[in-house]
Amino acid sequence: MASTAVESGDERLNLRKNVKKANGSGKLEQNGELKVPGVDGKQDGNGTPSIPLTPRSRSPVGLISYHEKYRYFIHKHEIPRKVLHVSIGFLTLALYLRGIQLSQVTPILVALLAIIVSLDLLRFRSKKFSEYYITGFGFLMRESEVDKWNGIVFYLLGLIIVFILFPKDISVLAVLLLSWSDTAASSFGRAYGHLTPKLFRNKSLAGSFAAFCCGVIASYLLYGIIFPRTPELIANDVLAWRPDTSSLSLTTLCILSGFIGATAEAVDLWGIDDNLTIPVISAIFMWGVVKLFQN
Repeated sequence: MASTAVESGDERLNLRKNVKKANGSGKLEQNGELKVPGVDGKQDGNGTPSIPLTPRSRSPVGLISYHEKYRYFIHKHEIPRKVLHVSIGFLTLALYLRGIQLSQVTPILVALLAIIVSLDLLRFRSKKFSEYYITGFGFLMRESEVDKWNGIVFYLLGLIIVFILFPKDISVLAVLLLSWSDTAASSFGRAYGHLTPKLFRNKSLAGSFAAFCCGVIASYLLYGIIFPRTPELIANDVLAWRPDTSSLSLTTLCILSGFIGATAEAVDLWGIDDNLTIPVISAIFMWGVVKLFQN
């Protein structure tokens, strides 16, 4: 939305400290970079000093007060956001163990998606509402999301797609790969990525290995522990993988799950939010692998 670009420090969301230092205007470009004159001495093609604002911006630029006040806890390490991310995996398992069906959850997710999309549209059009929204939920947002769609929109959309299109076991595993593998990759990549080689753009071996390990653990937790111990919960469900209907061993399945989860987290598909791509890619390839080796 062109109308949602940040036009100046006094017209859009009060860009606070760093923008005040700029003594000028800032503009959010289509590539996701916020051009703020005079902040870091770097210059764009027109000779205008600028700083980049991306989903992984290292320094707060004043769009969200929480990021300045809690620079390491919220801005750098994104602890509240990661806690929410990880908790969705545990919530998914809790709902499964209570016998809740995907068909019962999907309408709720659709309703939540409609609500959050509506709030974002209102945020884009009302400066006052946007300020209230950021005051309440800014600790869960990235500064790059101030004038963009909230990451939870893509999270919900990804879950809705896999819940509708794939069997229960593949869907639950896709949620765990998104919830746990993605968080592990981010955490370990930021902490130890500088010590290991880069695999993809902004993706390190440390982060990808952490995602792989979480994928293996998540798969074993489902197929090696939860499903065998709760046969009453899957009696009427058609699981994509069963040991008696597949030539894939449990060990091989878990290793493939880790590899697929790590790959889905690492790849960048045309800049699409990974909250959407990770569950969808994971579900597609897990389903394809299981079908390929089905007896």
